[in-house]
Amino acid sequence: MTWSFPSLDGTRAALGLLVAGLVGYAYFGQKVEGEMSCYQWLTSHWSNISNYSHGPLIPVIAGGLVWLKRHELAHVSLRPSVGGYALMVLAMGVYYLGVKAVQPRVVVFSFVLLLYGLTLTLGGRAVFRILFFPITFLLLMIPLNFLEDRIGFPLRMLVAQIATGMLNWLGIETVRVGTAIHSSVFSFDVADPCSGIRSLMALTTVTAAYAYVTQHRLWKRWALFLSSMPLAVLGNLMRVLSIAMVAQVYGQEVASRAYHDYSGYIVFAVALSAMVVFGVLLNFPYRQVLEHWLQPPVESPPAPPEATQS
Repeated sequence: MTWSFPSLDGTRAALGLLVAGLVGYAYFGQKVEGEMSCYQWLTSHWSNISNYSHGPLIPVIAGGLVWLKRHELAHVSLRPSVGGYALMVLAMGVYYLGVKAVQPRVVVFSFVLLLYGLTLTLGGRAVFRILFFPITFLLLMIPLNFLEDRIGFPLRMLVAQIATGMLNWLGIETVRVGTAIHSSVFSFDVADPCSGIRSLMALTTVTAAYAYVTQHRLWKRWALFLSSMPLAVLGNLMRVLSIAMVAQVYGQEVASRAYHDYSGYIVFAVALSAMVVFGVLLNFPYRQVLEHWLQPPVESPPAPPEATQS
């Protein structure tokens, strides 16, 4: 009887299927909180928390970013790195702690670490550099709703304070009491939807992808990404001001019922417009324009004298 051993390609395929099966069970089958797996916990938060209703789009956007880099990936030679094994071991340790401590967010974070390790192990450093941002982008799908209590109220106070100052500057006498704005015509409170925390979660996703695609320097990408918070505040400030203006002209009843729900579109219209303008300004060739202005005008050579006819 002769024994036949699988070829090297067959061994790799078997190992790949084994790893895929283990990863699938760990994140789609293993219970991490109650009767929910990691995937079920994520989808339940995406469905039940409006701040993260954009969550299902994040893996899709990450896949699109990988697709944009397909030509670079096609020309990169695969040189597996030993450092990837260390990251995989770290990911398994983080996963174990997350499951034992019943911390689904930690379990999701271990998945990102595992992708780092697999990329280094299978593709090497060159592939890792290309896929680093699309993998890191997946961190934005982790719900951080516990930050609402720490960030939401300060943002509400900030929006209410700025809005009161601007309304008084426009000639509409208002008084701020906490997060509430009062005038002789209207009285409303800057509630959680107007704080900016909800739009901030979606804007961080949009600005991160937009910065990665349109900016080619790291500091510009970070500058555009970090602008998501002031952009969210700006958008919600414009929303509060518009509600106050409508209430001043048409009364609080119209502003609170007929206009309030539709005013949410103002947040993203203002924030996305400002994001695009900021991105254009970051890419504007200031140096070339300045050098062009500083160059002395080029004088045209004098015309040759006309030949005289004899």
